[in-house]
Amino acid sequence: MAKRTKCECGRTKRANASVCDKCSKALDDARYSANEAIVRTNTCPLCGNSLVRNYSLTGWYQCAGFGAEGFRKANSKPCNFQTFTRSL
Repeated sequence: MAKRTKCECGRTKRANASVCDKCSKALDDARYSANEAIVRTNTCPLCGNSLVRNYSLTGWYQCAGFGAEGFRKANSKPCNFQTFTRSL
């Protein structure tokens, strides 16, 4: 049986986890909040193009310059930025 290890906060973490469940949720909340702030501006932080919602998955946004030349919006410059939000 694997030895239980402690998270930085002192709580026990799961066998193969890097942090405990409580810290994992806090990290997720912070990441999603930052991503939602980016989406609210509707501007790619890397190149300044607008963001486009990809309806394949809930909360998936991509830079308008993402993808092959024939699939990009409005001849925008190439960019690989993508992000996920919870529900925007």
